Amino acid sequence: MSEPLVIVGNGMAAARLVDELAKTALGRYAVAVIGEEPRLAYNRVLLSSVLAGETGSHEIELRPAEWWRHRGVTVRYGYRVTEIDTGRRELKIEGEERMEYSKLVLATGSTPLRLNVPGADLAGVHTFRDTRDVDLLLTLAAAKKRVVVVGGGLLGLEAAYGLAKAGAPVTLLHLMDRLMERQLDPPAADLLKTLVERKGIRILLNASTKCIHGDGHVEAVELADGSRIEADAVIFAAGIKPNVVLAKDAGIAVNRGIVVNDVMQTSSADIFALGECAEHRGTCYGLVEPAYEQARVLARHLAGRPAAYQGSVVSTNLKVSGVSVFSAGDFMGGEGSESLVLSDRSRGTYKKLVIADGRLTGAVLIGDTVDALWYLELIRSRDKVAAIRTDMMFGRALAHPSKAA
Repeated sequence: MSEPLVIVGNGMAAARLVDELAKTALGRYAVAVIGEEPRLAYNRVLLSSVLAGETGSHEIELRPAEWWRHRGVTVRYGYRVTEIDTGRRELKIEGEERMEYSKLVLATGSTPLRLNVPGADLAGVHTFRDTRDVDLLLTLAAAKKRVVVVGGGLLGLEAAYGLAKAGAPVTLLHLMDRLMERQLDPPAADLLKTLVERKGIRILLNASTKCIHGDGHVEAVELADGSRIEADAVIFAAGIKPNVVLAKDAGIAVNRGIVVNDVMQTSSADIFALGECAEHRGTCYGLVEPAYEQARVLARHLAGRPAAYQGSVVSTNLKVSGVSVFSAGDFMGGEGSESLVLSDRSRGTYKKLVIADGRLTGAVLIGDTVDALWYLELIRSRDKVAAIRTDMMFGRALAHPSKAA
């Protein structure tokens, strides 16, 4: 008889785990997936494309209903798990229903941060995180509402781009001195700012939000320097925090995220966590690729095979506000490293490769990201690059002509 395995969360990490389990442990577990959002798992990365009208909401679904059925998976979406009883090995689902488990996987993702400033509770203040947010923002854009987006990281830029393309006048505020400071060096961030502004988005850097004004509804945003921006709506996209409430209430060890070991096991023996809610060796990864790597390791472990997650080389490879952006590894470059840089602002391209100890250790690309995965492969493999150093800036085709063919 198959062992009951329940996954709480129906996002990208959960879908990948089911896929990996089907490859490594088919039939071993009776898998049930419980998701709070009222739809099947979808590609959250493409939400801004839906907002911008470039992709239909139905097109971002990761797998059709038949895919889940063919793998014997019970999917229950639109349900919220309210409690984990580790002693009884059962979950309490909103509405008094209970579900037993033998193994439990927490893939509860993250929740968006809301700035703790006066006026943050006014009508017209929203977040950008799921398809329900997209529907609301599309309504704002259709009415040509003036929108202020707070946050110049990936989420904020995507929200601003989607809103602007959908027809809303948008101002983006960022507390730091450059956009996407965790993924880009100053020259790359400056070029990205120029390219995004060309799309009609007003960007203010070093902008600290002091308060939001309004009589029951948003009317303006005031900055710490006293300046005031008229607005009909405010979107907080200033980061995310791991969703750890279920685990914490169940007595499972939590720091910033749910603490896991190298097989994604929590402090409770038969409970595991992966994706944005998990903290491995002190790190919470807010990106998709680490979640996929964790899913592979966890599936192998659950199948009884040797596996260990050693952490991930963090990389970003996306279209940000319609601009191709890639970064990976130590792109800033530490002591003893050197940087190779190629910049052509007129063409909207920037390349920076960081080399240390004869190896590629970091990279940043803006505009031209054709060779992004090759650079990532070099960073992860830690291969010496002396033989291709002269040509590697110009891509794999020139550095390895035989392999490129």
